[in-house]
Amino acid sequence: MDIDGKESIETTNAEFYLAIEAASIERMDELWAHEDWIGCVHPGWNLICGWDGVRLSWVRIFEGGQRMRISPTEVVTSVVGDLAWVTCVENITVFADDSFDSVQAIATNLFIRRESGWLLVHHHASPTTAIVPDQSSDVIQ
Repeated sequence: MDIDGKESIETTNAEFYLAIEAASIERMDELWAHEDWIGCVHPGWNLICGWDGVRLSWVRIFEGGQRMRISPTEVVTSVVGDLAWVTCVENITVFADDSFDSVQAIATNLFIRRESGWLLVHHHASPTTAIVPDQSSDVIQ
């Protein structure tokens, strides 16, 4: 039984990533709240406000024709009343004709509970930064 809603949120969050992989704007239409106050920040992009702009950003990404696989890891889900958020590491692989590139992003997805279920109201993903360990302490003097 999904008493606190976490299971439903995690399912909706997983559906979001499957919609990206499928390049399906129809699935995005079902997952997002269609409000003027929602927002989205794709890695390296500025903030996009309102459903029309958010939807257009996904259309443009999907029209690019890149195939993507996104595997969220380190998933943490929180629910407070009718608001929920999921933080995770997005492990992204973008496939080209003969090659692929892999990157990671840190993401936060915000959801609001409606009669129809949980809907996305904000997605923010930022590229991770490479951290090089300080090796100065390993130097023998």
